[in-house]
Amino acid sequence: MKRILIVILLVLYVQFNVFAQKDRSFDRNRQLSRGINISWLENYWNPKVLQSKPINYKDFELIRKLGFKTIRLPVDFEKFYVNGSEAERAALMTNIEDVISNCRQFRLHLILVNHYGTLKKETYLRDSGRLIQLWGVIEKKFRKISTENLYFEILNEPTISDTLWLPLAGKVIAAIRKYSPDRTIIIGASNYNSIYELSRIKPLSAKNVIYTFHFYEPFIFTHQGAEWVGKQVSTKGIPFPYTAGTMPPINPLALGTAGEKNYNNYKNEGKQGAISDKLQIVASWALKNHVPVLCGEYGAYRRYVPDHELAKYLLAVRSELDARKIPGIIWDYNQNFSIFNQSADINNLSSQMKKAIGYMP
Repeated sequence: MKRILIVILLVLYVQFNVFAQKDRSFDRNRQLSRGINISWLENYWNPKVLQSKPINYKDFELIRKLGFKTIRLPVDFEKFYVNGSEAERAALMTNIEDVISNCRQFRLHLILVNHYGTLKKETYLRDSGRLIQLWGVIEKKFRKISTENLYFEILNEPTISDTLWLPLAGKVIAAIRKYSPDRTIIIGASNYNSIYELSRIKPLSAKNVIYTFHFYEPFIFTHQGAEWVGKQVSTKGIPFPYTAGTMPPINPLALGTAGEKNYNNYKNEGKQGAISDKLQIVASWALKNHVPVLCGEYGAYRRYVPDHELAKYLLAVRSELDARKIPGIIWDYNQNFSIFNQSADINNLSSQMKKAIGYMP
């Protein structure tokens, strides 16, 4: 009889913990609220990035003042830690620790992101082993940081198929949970954290997981003129929302690319209603599967987008996210997709932009 009672109590304990973890993921997702990405430690192309300090105490103070609750910090761990020198490893960890310290002081949640990393079908076994090992190191390094304040995002924008990615994600989660059972973990689907791929997958059995997606639609607007994308976004001056009278002619370089199709369909895609329809796809998936979702990135390349149109776009996306109670994190703070029209200063935020990001003085 005593043995049966012990078994019953053990089952109830396990069920309670599973239920608690499930609830915890929703609570922690809500806590993220509105956030901003800080583009810095993922800049592998900058040889001096680890010595640079593009954000300081005043920036964290400003981020908090603007009403943001979360910072998402992309980090190229493969470049600066896995393949880095001892000096690079030390500098990287010092920079991350500084961010954690400032986030703690200003009561900001922090999402630590493994932003780049080789993960290919052809080298899957090698790459997956390295990813699991890396997160073992990261978990140990930051094990003592409060799980209420620090979240782990195990890989930004995976590109391998979900049939390969999701089992690996489960193994990474298990490795982290071995010593940090309460750490909230964030994962997205394949095809660069696509909302469409996310809507097709079955959530993992692991609890206390937030599912993320990135939103840059309509792409022809958000990435117009982006040199790293190529000819499909070569048409510049595309307005948001779509207005026939201000629509520029298509750049000849875009002909024959996906950009031509996107250009011809922009009258249907370049409006808030289209944004609403797309975000409803992921909202419906989350409701069906009883899991929390997060928009980890949204924004637009500022170089060819006027401030007032960027503000209109950010407001359109944010309002649709808010309507579905989905936290959203803008890309980015003060780099190519910056919310500021000059340097990071509240005086360099237009009235339209203040409204767009939800700033209420």
